[in-house]
Amino acid sequence: MSTELRARPRNRFRRRLVATVLVFVIVGAVAAVVGSQQGPRLRDVSYDASGLVSRPAQRVILTANQAIEKVSAADVRVSPAAAHTVTSSGNTIAVEFAGPLAYDRSYEISVDGVRAPGQRATADLRASIRTGSTDVLALVPGGDGAGGGKDRIVRRSLDAGGARTVYEATGISEYARLGRSLVVVSGTDTGSSVDIVPLSGGVQDEDAPVEHLTLPTREGRVTALHAADDGASFGFEYADTSTGQSRDVGLYVVDMTGTHLPTAIDGSGAPVTGAVPMTVGQWAYVPRTESALVRTGSDDLVLVDMSGRTDAVRLGSATYLHGFVGTGTTAVVETGTGIVRLDLTDGKRTELQAPAASTDAAHLGRIAQLTDDSYLRVVGDVRSDGTISQRIVRVDGSRASRLPVTVPDDASVTAVCPSPNGQFVAVAAKSPTGGLVSIVDATSGALEASIDAGSVDWCNALPSGDEVG
Repeated sequence: MSTELRARPRNRFRRRLVATVLVFVIVGAVAAVVGSQQGPRLRDVSYDASGLVSRPAQRVILTANQAIEKVSAADVRVSPAAAHTVTSSGNTIAVEFAGPLAYDRSYEISVDGVRAPGQRATADLRASIRTGSTDVLALVPGGDGAGGGKDRIVRRSLDAGGARTVYEATGISEYARLGRSLVVVSGTDTGSSVDIVPLSGGVQDEDAPVEHLTLPTREGRVTALHAADDGASFGFEYADTSTGQSRDVGLYVVDMTGTHLPTAIDGSGAPVTGAVPMTVGQWAYVPRTESALVRTGSDDLVLVDMSGRTDAVRLGSATYLHGFVGTGTTAVVETGTGIVRLDLTDGKRTELQAPAASTDAAHLGRIAQLTDDSYLRVVGDVRSDGTISQRIVRVDGSRASRLPVTVPDDASVTAVCPSPNGQFVAVAAKSPTGGLVSIVDATSGALEASIDAGSVDWCNALPSGDEVG
């Protein structure tokens, strides 16, 4: 009798265990059947909204809830259309865009026929992304107003009015973004100082000290400031003025991953402490690299690795550097025989298309490249009183048309600077009353914003040097 009583609870436990296991098996089987009928589903979408509008080769990562078969470029659509490539691995699909996207715009990404390995059912994945807006930094000269006579570097968003002061000081002449910091040059023609200003929330971090750079000599003049896109280094042209004359004028680099001490780029194109620096006619960092394109004082063209890890590359000669084509691997340079596109990877030169309407003027200005096939150029005719009447021409392939931007009769255009994605352009003009920067749509010429300043930070991408006022 007692043996039978002990057996009954044990049997009941076995029956419950078997029932529970059967339930899990049935649920798993049902889930598998449902999953095979539904196909994969989208679990996550990740991207850098600001990177998508400022740099090429930026990715949007789509993550499915299970492993998927390989996805081809033909299966992926982007609307509005944007050139892209596609790779997939495991449960992720990477859509990489060839160039920067438009500011503050929604893009729809559709992936058709996504299938899990061993399953017949397919699913269409849909994702919506929103790119970042843009802002610019501008140098506003000091006056008797709220700034107390100090020069101000201000931040202005194109989708909102007003400007926010990032940093202010006396005698600011140049500045450049440097990751989460700002490099600021101040002083006069005879002596400069260079400060590295830490930022927090887009403005000066009052709780962190400003770093005052030690310059190569007791006194010297700093010009032609440029910074690498990744913030790893910046460079400038330096002239020793400690004797009252300009000596040893040339290119220096500051490695932000090292000692923060300016190091001369010598005649061979290598950073060497204490060396006589390479002379500079114009120079700028090649976009998104640690390399700089330098036109020397003797018009030699040199591609310099500012980190010193690789040897410099000689690329012939040039009489003027206009700038870079969007991706950065191609430069627009002027030679004794014309203007060419120079491939910085192999040195190949191809003639730049220049329709008659872009060259039929007495004065031809700098070319501001927007995309691989389009650019802007300021051209001008001489008025009867000897002044120059300027206009901006847009070239798209073999077609040239006037960009409807009005330049006042008493003003002259000093720079035309495209935004990183080529969607907008900053037109800097100078008149007897001061400087004005107009931000306009690069296609329609429509005014987006205006700032009482001499230039904006977009202009820092343009090569500069001794000949630039």
